[in-house]
Amino acid sequence: MRAWSWVAFFVVCNIVGVEVFKAAMTLPVEDAFVPRILCVPLVGLTAFGATRVMTAWTTRK
Repeated sequence: MRAWSWVAFFVVCNIVGVEVFKAAMTLPVEDAFVPRILCVPLVGLTAFGATRVMTAWTTRK
């Protein structure tokens, strides 16, 4: 159960991060300020989620 919750966290962060990154790249400069700011923490959360998924997966076996 714990591994699945981390997988869900990783998937949600990844989807939101991709959409924010796409908005940061495609919007005009004055409209893309907030998405550019949000990209950094979302990439960090995705990386954190990936490490927690791998930790939960390896300790489960």
